[in-house]
Amino acid sequence: MTGWWAVACLVFALSGLPVSVDAAVTTFIAEDYAFTGPEQLDSGRQTVRLINRGRDVHQVQFLALPPGKTVADVERALASRSPSLPNWLRRHGGVNSVAPGDEASVSIQLEPGDYLLLCGIPDVAGRPHAMRGMVRALRVVEAAPSGEPAPRADATLRLNDFAFALSGPLQAGSRTVHLVNDGPQAHEVVLIRLAEGASAKEFIARYRPGGLPNSAGREAGGLTGLDPGREGYVHLELEPGRYGLLCFLADPVTGAPHFSRGMWMDIEVKQALPAAEGP
Repeated sequence: MTGWWAVACLVFALSGLPVSVDAAVTTFIAEDYAFTGPEQLDSGRQTVRLINRGRDVHQVQFLALPPGKTVADVERALASRSPSLPNWLRRHGGVNSVAPGDEASVSIQLEPGDYLLLCGIPDVAGRPHAMRGMVRALRVVEAAPSGEPAPRADATLRLNDFAFALSGPLQAGSRTVHLVNDGPQAHEVVLIRLAEGASAKEFIARYRPGGLPNSAGREAGGLTGLDPGREGYVHLELEPGRYGLLCFLADPVTGAPHFSRGMWMDIEVKQALPAAEGP
């Protein structure tokens, strides 16, 4: 599992669960194979929702373009079938793999500048959706700080080379997880709702591109690639049961996906305890 499939590690992740957040939400629609949504956003913290109206799993990755680079430059790089995205692109996160008919949301920090929105999930032939038209430009304009506090997190998930560290257990219900990339490489998080008795490792082994059903589980939320030092928040609706955490991003030197280096974890989400009654 290397090459574009590994890169599409822009791949996977977090999928379609109804989300409830207090801040204003910017919505993008994913179809086969295009995005619709605003062409301009304000700088600062943005809560982004992706609704999938297609028949395939989709994601939206926010990639900052450096001065002098354009969407056409990225499209040329994609056409070359390079084993990785250009190293001058900066990963700011985004909504990861949303299953057909589902939606998911994240909160990410955006600086002013030109961005590229991209879906790197592969089709049945292993080609990332970006090569089928799921690439578009976005302008982020300077805006005064809103003064709005960061989302309240139920737990913190730290990403490193090559492991996850979760600050504490997650209970069922509406939850927000704060993600921090402490590693020297870009990382992502894919949350998988595992089938009874299955593990994250089994989901990896049974994965096939093109949105084909995986008997080991189903995408259930997450965040696309974050560069070192960046952070984001994932808003989730969790049911009791077992989940897997995965990073599919590829090592820029070897091309090996991070999960092959041990970056996967199984967790259990338990039913929330009833609130204690007063005296």
